[in-house]
Amino acid sequence: MVVAALLAGRALQGLRRLELASNHFLYLPRDVLAQLPSLRYLDLSNNSLVSLTYVSFRNLTHLESLHLEDNALKVLHNGTLAELQGLPHIRVFLDNNPWVCDCHMADMVTWLKETEVVQGKDRLTCAYPEKMRNRVLLELNSADLDCDPILPPSLQTSYVFLGIVLALIGAIFLLVLYSNRKGIKKWMHNIRDACRDHMEGYHYRYEINADPRLTNLSSNSDV
Repeated sequence: MVVAALLAGRALQGLRRLELASNHFLYLPRDVLAQLPSLRYLDLSNNSLVSLTYVSFRNLTHLESLHLEDNALKVLHNGTLAELQGLPHIRVFLDNNPWVCDCHMADMVTWLKETEVVQGKDRLTCAYPEKMRNRVLLELNSADLDCDPILPPSLQTSYVFLGIVLALIGAIFLLVLYSNRKGIKKWMHNIRDACRDHMEGYHYRYEINADPRLTNLSSNSDV
């Protein structure tokens, strides 16, 4: 009922506690929390949240507890970090998320080392890449956080699609060749015979030009 009201755009001015755990959320609609100015407790744990990029906590000035455990968060970006740091009473819980410890994690690691709002931050560990698995985020430095040179996802998708198209074209071409193999074989024989006849004629003319007796005979016959 509360979710329906939020999605309908109705502000819930007096709501102080909102429990949305285990609802299979992948994301939260943009500015959905802006309608909850009195909220003090927000539980979003055990969902499938992959990003908080479009979620704004700016207006939740009374928020005291934010539970984000057991989601699919890979990194928190600068905008989210700044908003959380700006909430005066907030405590954030981030356990059991599959943190990706590459170059995009550098700002979050720096923030974790400086902030006091994250509870149990010494328990946060890397899930990916494989070489970083189980490394504690607080123990990482900039040299640990690198990115392998990879293509942008959109370009990867384009190359995959191009590969599929080329494979289909190749398969169709081979199928056409196989279906017309007898005609192609006959055509190849005809080409070979034509080339052989041409080469035999050329060879014969070459022999005439090379033999003086045949050349003289040809000249006398012309006279």
